[in-house]
Amino acid sequence: MFDDIYNKIYPSTKSVFMEEAGRNIEFILKDRINSICKSGLDLLIEVPQENIYEVLKELKENPQLNINSFQNINTYKSNGKNFLFINLKSTAGGFSVLLRIEMLPEEPERNYYQIIDILKGFYRAAGFYQRRDKSVPVDIKIPPGILDGLDCFDVDIYAEDDVVREAYINIDISGVLGSQYYKNMEIFNLIAYISRFDWKAGIFPEICLCSAFEELLQLKVTERTRYIRILIGELYRISNHIYLVSNICNILQYDIAYNLSLLERERVLRLIETVTGSRVAPNFIRIGGVRQDINEEVLLEVRRSLPVLYENIKKIEKMMVNDLMIIERLKDVGVIIKEDALEYGLTGPNLRASGIRFDSRKDENYVSYRDLSFTIPAGRTGDCLDRVLVRFAETYQSLRLLNQIMKKFPRGDYIKKINLSNLEFQPGSISYGVECPHGLFKIYMEVEKRNIKSLIIMGPSLNSLILGERVLRGSKIEDIDLILMSMDISPGEIMGT
Repeated sequence: MFDDIYNKIYPSTKSVFMEEAGRNIEFILKDRINSICKSGLDLLIEVPQENIYEVLKELKENPQLNINSFQNINTYKSNGKNFLFINLKSTAGGFSVLLRIEMLPEEPERNYYQIIDILKGFYRAAGFYQRRDKSVPVDIKIPPGILDGLDCFDVDIYAEDDVVREAYINIDISGVLGSQYYKNMEIFNLIAYISRFDWKAGIFPEICLCSAFEELLQLKVTERTRYIRILIGELYRISNHIYLVSNICNILQYDIAYNLSLLERERVLRLIETVTGSRVAPNFIRIGGVRQDINEEVLLEVRRSLPVLYENIKKIEKMMVNDLMIIERLKDVGVIIKEDALEYGLTGPNLRASGIRFDSRKDENYVSYRDLSFTIPAGRTGDCLDRVLVRFAETYQSLRLLNQIMKKFPRGDYIKKINLSNLEFQPGSISYGVECPHGLFKIYMEVEKRNIKSLIIMGPSLNSLILGERVLRGSKIEDIDLILMSMDISPGEIMGT
């Protein structure tokens, strides 16, 4: 049973598939769940706390469902009730489920850890959320670093000689925002704020949020709007990937490549600033379109920059891959095998570096990428070298996409004007995700009239950190920063968790 708002006369293949998956789950779980409905791109399942073990066992072990990938856990309060929110995915089936569990009003914290104990029996990654003994003797305590991405958590290390035996990552220093921060926030205020959840590629939270509202409204944006969003999104993707390369070079003290990377990132940031007027918090996407149009002069400037970017970035890559000392430091370091990448819910370049060719931009419902041609790069061993090379390859694909956009940039309106002051929603919920440079950035929100009742940020960086604890075991102490940096952690996402 699905909300009528999502029923279309000509449903897409994805929509039909989700309905079939929903009916299948509802039949298998029967009276063990309270309800199941489609919420945006996911299936939302209401589960009584007393049935959580049986439901998880069925979801994980039933071959018809095979929901084998852990994504994340969140808590939030709505209408005076405390809820636990679990996001899981079926890799084979290609769909996600959101389990919402109402916790008992008495001792909600105790209820939380009881559910986590059950969950970690099926998904190892859930152990990150349990009570962990912080009194264990620590040999090395690594405080937040000065490098962007490594400044939002502490790392406690137990080592023998120069090898890490146990690692404990603590994100408490970043827990500055809770779900109550957004409660009753008006929609237009949230649009201006949301980009702060990824200050290395702030356009993607904006695209995600506005696309979610467009899904609720069943609003189809213009073709020109879709192309503008792709253009600015791919520029941010290039900026993010080159910035990661520069940080890797900084750790390796490879000054020439480091400086060249920063120069090319600056070139891209100037293009972004020309289009949006900002570099970090663009505040550019709107429900139904974008804030302003892109004129021919700006398009010409982007077109002229593409071959220059390609040549200079290719030069940086050649410098790195032809340096045997750099290859020696990156190869077979921080290896993530396919099975672990899938189980721990990795997405984006980190998943593809482990050999899994999956990119949500290839989904038929995603913006207008179906009109463009690009390939999905993948690594072989999932080590630091693969994670760097995949980002170089994705940068070239982004340049290829931008080149295609320049050749067939459509005319027309850039926004469908909507009066937000008069826009009101019936009480409801929606989930939506976009392929940002770090992986799949998702939100879940509950809305009523003009306000946000609840908002949950589900970024990919926390999954990378959780798996990072496992990957660090057996690694050399000198490689800790290198391994964690190669995973491209976005501090803004961690703050919003």
